[in-house]
Amino acid sequence: MIRLKWIHHIHGVLFVLLLLSGLFLYFPTTRTWFNELRFPLVPFHIWTSILYATVILFSLRSVFKYVKNKPYIKFYNVGFNVTFIFIWIVTGVVMYFHTYFPPEMTNIAVYLHGLFTFLFIPWLLVHTIGHLFKLHLPWPKWWKRKAPVPESIAENKLNRRDFIKFTSLGVLFLFIGGAIKWFQPILNITDPNARRGYFRIYNVTSDYPTYEDTEWTFTVSGLVNNQKTFTMEDMQQLPTHTIVDDFHCVTGWSVLNVEMKGVLVNDIFTEYNISPEGPYVTAYSGDKVYYDTFTVSQLLDEGAMLVFQFDGEKLVHSQGFPCRLYHPKMYGYKSVKWIERLEFTNHRAKGYWQTWGGYDLDGYL
Repeated sequence: MIRLKWIHHIHGVLFVLLLLSGLFLYFPTTRTWFNELRFPLVPFHIWTSILYATVILFSLRSVFKYVKNKPYIKFYNVGFNVTFIFIWIVTGVVMYFHTYFPPEMTNIAVYLHGLFTFLFIPWLLVHTIGHLFKLHLPWPKWWKRKAPVPESIAENKLNRRDFIKFTSLGVLFLFIGGAIKWFQPILNITDPNARRGYFRIYNVTSDYPTYEDTEWTFTVSGLVNNQKTFTMEDMQQLPTHTIVDDFHCVTGWSVLNVEMKGVLVNDIFTEYNISPEGPYVTAYSGDKVYYDTFTVSQLLDEGAMLVFQFDGEKLVHSQGFPCRLYHPKMYGYKSVKWIERLEFTNHRAKGYWQTWGGYDLDGYL
């Protein structure tokens, strides 16, 4: 009994840490705060979930043995929790090992992982408030005690009151899940937009750069034969290219068939007779914080672009307006938003997420 109490307390602490870190990751503002603090929120969430799953697996047999002869409400409580935990574990594994699954599957895993978190919140609030303030909900006696089940329930014939209770609870869950705009598509998985995916906004600073078209400039500097600064007007004189590609994030979500329009980095160098004299290049964001590094070949020979439009529209502010870098063979963290400068060097430094998050230096898909 004492052992189960300790398991319950450990379960509660770990679950709260998982819930809070998950919500912090979900909301762009809080995720940005933790990025600014250099707190490894994603690794923290992953390692906490592994510890949580371990505790659950080792305690499951004892818990089910304990509730076997307990009131129905306790057995239901355990079954309800285990169902949600199973869904979180499965979807979390798919998200973590997303390279082994098709993007459509990982997108649905991302939606379900978050959706079931929000659907769980009403029960969590009722459960927590009830324990803290010793509140007792008016459950039927047969539900709270190990008493004979009424004939209407045993025969699966709900009376009017039972029907209203169960219907109200179901509507409440759907409302909470459906009210979250990001998760609405999962309520209709056949919706092609749900399978296509949706952009999540991940920034490392809350201080976004703001530009008008005439203010933004792009500079090529460092070890090149011809250092030059380009205006938006200069960029508009270059040939544009449109590609349709899948945008992948290292955290597991994707947006499929994104139409991107921009200028090839190689065309800029060819048009203005710029020749790199250093083998590496650092791309700097206009937020004055973010940067990433590449080899010269990666930017000039692998189709890297300066992108100005997604799906026929100008980039929105949070997506990097007016211009962002895009490499078609690399994860989104290599796609530097609000790009302002390329600096060529003899030595390759680690990028922002290689320094603070341990991400792969090249970031190939």
